[in-house]
Amino acid sequence: MRIVLQRLLPFFLILALLFPLTFYPKGEILLAINSLRTPFWDAFFIRASSLGNALTVALAVLLVLRFRFKWLAVFLLAFAFQVVLVLLFKKGLYRGELRPYLYFYRSGLGNLVHLVDGVKIRYVNSFPSGHTATIFYLVSFFALLSRNKTASWILMVLGLLVGLSRIYLVQHFFVDVYFGILFGAFSSVAAYLIVRRFPKRWHGKQIQINVQRIQQNTQNAFRQFFNG
Repeated sequence: MRIVLQRLLPFFLILALLFPLTFYPKGEILLAINSLRTPFWDAFFIRASSLGNALTVALAVLLVLRFRFKWLAVFLLAFAFQVVLVLLFKKGLYRGELRPYLYFYRSGLGNLVHLVDGVKIRYVNSFPSGHTATIFYLVSFFALLSRNKTASWILMVLGLLVGLSRIYLVQHFFVDVYFGILFGAFSSVAAYLIVRRFPKRWHGKQIQINVQRIQQNTQNAFRQFFNG
């Protein structure tokens, strides 16, 4: 547990610092952030938000395969925990929870919300933020893997930008994002501790990847495709 506290210190600090904001009246933080809209931030947060989707997880797997199977086990178990937690609340306990746009619209305050062009607005199943849970499962996992304090801070900030984007784009309330952070980080911590507690012989093995050969084969395939 000491290793977890050391490597994920930035994540625990941000959870502690942001916790009091969960008691703010619903929607106030979103309105404050959304009021700062500019064309630059529109484009920036659209791209930041995309980091919290399934494609990022798929790309991350390719990186994890370069390490020992122990880390692959942690990665996959953490992914499973994160998915179960999000679905349990989003599709179960809080099914139908209004998202910001519909919440303000039904309150007669829809004119206070500024939507970003090109962003598909969803109306229900707000709690928690799945994008935020996904990115924080990923960044907390890589923080555990990296063993570098500076990297942990950078990864935490990256995750925060994705969480902030979900509020800016009027997809989630602050509380949805906060618990997305909590669920994502918890998933990686729980998976790491379980895999560490129950070591297996195959945890120490590793896939031998010949990067140069893969690059050469890829180049040859492209040549054949375009010249064929």
